Amino acid sequence: MANSSSPSIMTTPLTDESSFHPFRDHPYANRLLNHPEYYPIRTWSRLPKPSNGEDGYLAETLATPSTIPHCLTLRRRWLSPLCPVRPPWPSPTDNPLASEPSALPPDIFMLFDMATPGVSGHPSTAHGGIVATCIDEAMSLAVTLYALPPELNASGGAGNEAQTPRGKLFTSQLDLRYKRPVSVPGLLIVRAKVVGRVGRKFWVRAQAVQVDEKNSDEVVVMTDAMAFWLQTAANL
Repeated sequence: MANSSSPSIMTTPLTDESSFHPFRDHPYANRLLNHPEYYPIRTWSRLPKPSNGEDGYLAETLATPSTIPHCLTLRRRWLSPLCPVRPPWPSPTDNPLASEPSALPPDIFMLFDMATPGVSGHPSTAHGGIVATCIDEAMSLAVTLYALPPELNASGGAGNEAQTPRGKLFTSQLDLRYKRPVSVPGLLIVRAKVVGRVGRKFWVRAQAVQVDEKNSDEVVVMTDAMAFWLQTAANL
């Protein structure tokens, strides 16, 4: 499925080079930025919306020099048709490197510049709740690609705060498998893939990865996740 021709924050390429600078110096992140199948877009949840407080957690609380000072979203140029049946829920013992989304192109990559000490639980280690937040956010954007409500203008200006590209999308169940501690400060990459849709129900796989310290061309799965998302009716 090709991109919609209507302009929105989810389809309009981000061209502000200053948004890329924090990630250009990281070889793996730079390769993602140059990947022909993906392009950067503005991250809706990082835009402050003071009139209603939406996204205050990611746009303000987690947007400081000691938390997550920089964040970048990459979306896939061409989306594949979704499986119209409920996918199997993975076992906690499944190998994340052999399961979705590892074996499938992600719909969304989110790059998080993780600082310290603001996101730390244990010393030099990101709190598990922060990792879950990053995964949940990447999943929300992946689902949005397949469930766009009436479009938000690409400018994302203050006059459009009442609108949202995510519409009425909510996490109904989020299952996390923490495999390894996330080191901070450092780059955290979340890749998310919608693996099934039945009506207003969506199933999403995601993984939080970091670059292997011994091989900068490879990533290591730090957290593996599966979630069930629901698009509610407009009056809810």
